[in-house]
Amino acid sequence: MTLIHNDYILFCTDQWAEIKNIIEKCGGIESEVVESIKRLESMGFLESRSMRNTFFYKKYDKPQTHDQFFAMMESFASYQKSEIESIQTIPTIMLSDGSQFGFTPDGLKLLEHIQEEIDRILMVIVRIDHHDKIRTLQHPIALQRIKKLKRHVNKIMNIMLDSYKDVSSNVALQEYFKNHTGQLNL
Repeated sequence: MTLIHNDYILFCTDQWAEIKNIIEKCGGIESEVVESIKRLESMGFLESRSMRNTFFYKKYDKPQTHDQFFAMMESFASYQKSEIESIQTIPTIMLSDGSQFGFTPDGLKLLEHIQEEIDRILMVIVRIDHHDKIRTLQHPIALQRIKKLKRHVNKIMNIMLDSYKDVSSNVALQEYFKNHTGQLNL
């Protein structure tokens, strides 16, 4: 779960910060913090530079260019492809031994991974909406990008609902994502 570090990383990077200082301040597992930093950079929330084999990061408060948005969507698509592969390899996400109900460990891990991706997309949607409202991004472009991000989320949700068609799985999926998606009205 790398998403837990995002807020603190963004807080720490008002000024240029060395990667080792960010990792130290986050206090998490180094590989998770580094992955979170890389994801934030690919989503356009951070900019980076290197000096003498040392990486520095700073919060990036401008709207993404077309190329940056396209690269971010490619990154989301590659993660979605791995999610789809996981869905195809996990035959069921529900426990069904009669005495206990809930998600299988693999099913829960998959749901948490998908939820993390949805939360990242929500971050981007909120940011695009902000740039639209302060008029640093043209309104038609903002609407087009938000629509594309919502289609991306809907695609994985539809694949999950189609893959786990039994009633208990379908209801559990809808309830899980309803409780974990926040204000994202898709």
